[in-house]
This record gives sequence, C-alpha cells and structure tokens, in this order.
Amino acid sequence: MVQFQASVYDQELPPLVGVRLVIVSIGLERAYRRARSLDEMGYRVGACGDAERASGFVREFQPDAVVVDMEKVRSGSAEVARSVRLAVAAPILVVGTTGDLDEMTRCFEAGADDFCSPRATTREVDLRLRAMFRRFSREMVDSQTEDPDVYRVGDLEIDMGGRVVRKRGQVVQLSPTEFRLLVTLAEHAGDVVPSKALIARVWGDQYAGETHYLRLYVRYLRQKLEDDPSEPHYIVNRWGSGYALESPREAA
Repeated sequence: MVQFQASVYDQELPPLVGVRLVIVSIGLERAYRRARSLDEMGYRVGACGDAERASGFVREFQPDAVVVDMEKVRSGSAEVARSVRLAVAAPILVVGTTGDLDEMTRCFEAGADDFCSPRATTREVDLRLRAMFRRFSREMVDSQTEDPDVYRVGDLEIDMGGRVVRKRGQVVQLSPTEFRLLVTLAEHAGDVVPSKALIARVWGDQYAGETHYLRLYVRYLRQKLEDDPSEPHYIVNRWGSGYALESPREAA
C-alpha cells in the first residue's frame, strides 16, 4: 500500500506514480481501456470486468484506490460502491451512469469518496484521484508531529523540509525546477517514473508534450549530481519510457 508523506509541494497535484488502482466495470474491454490509459500515467492498475466479483477482486488486489465505472448500467454504481467499501478501506471514485443528484447521493451514502459525471475522460478521473489523495495526505500530515522527511539514495541526501540537497555531505545548489524533478524521482526511488508523470509534476499537465524540458533538466541534474555525467549512475533512463533515481551501490 502507498504510504502518504508530507511534501513541500502539497499545494500541487502530483502524479500518483506507483499507486495501486482497480477499475471495476461491466466487461473487461471497458475496464482495460481505462486501465491502459491510467497505466501510462504511472498507476499500477488491475481491471475487473465483473461487478459481482468486485469485492473479492479488490480484497485480493488490495488497491490504494478503486474506480467504479459502470458506463451504461443504470443504478448499479451505488451497489458496486457499497460492496467494494465493505471489502476495502481504500478511496472510491465513481464515474456516474446518469449523473443526476439521486445517483450521486446513493453513491456517497454507499461509501464513495468522489463522483464524476458520465463519460468522464481518463484525465478527469486522474485529476480527481490526485485531488482525493492530496486531501487524504494533508489529513495525515496534520496528525503528524515528526520532522520533514529526508530521502537518502546512495551518497545523496534530499532534505524535504530544508529544501537542501547534499552529496557526500556537501551542499549541491539546485534551481527550484531541478529540485522538484529530483524530489519526484526520490519519492519513487528505484522505480521508473514515466516521462508524462514527471512532466506533469514538474511543469504541469499543459506541458505534456514538451519532452525537451525533461531531457534538458535531467542533463542539468546529472551535471550536478553524477561523478561522470556521461555515464550516469543515479538518474538513469529505463526502456525509453521514463527515468529512475537509483543508488549506484544497489545498481552495481
């Protein structure tokens, strides 16, 4: 399960890279269609095309969130949301079938945490999930009294509270954009973060196609963090789909 963490960027809507998500729909074709799009955004998605099996499926999958998308099956969303809520405590987002106030009321009473209008785009689903997780993350941060997190990867130390990066004890001066990019990678150290997710977190969704920004700032970071920028061991490219922050010792 994803562990929520305090972030200096809690005013933003960071991509939910690595979040385990289940799509419940009628028929696997619909479920897979949603799943493929969300998978490209960095989610780890399971698809359930049988509403009657939804509770068992989510109980086995143990997701961090559930999307109930019954498409054209009227009055079924609330029942599925209720069965899912009995199975897991994860946040539930319902994509409506009628979109009227009665359906919305039934879904919220059944345990849903948010509600989309019918035929909501995958981008809207993603944004609502991100907003839900930001809200829950803030609630957890408000209840914590611990110091801000410090990420350690190899010889790098990333102090979230002080917004300071050190390598072997020496401060590395980073621009705000470079720091945002490094923090996004550090939050998922060892995992590949898709390029689209990195761009959305650092520059915003409207820059989704501007991959040259990402390549440029990865180069800047490598020049400041790598012993040999031409042979990077910290910020590595994986399979052409994104980047990962790795410990050189673990990689070796």
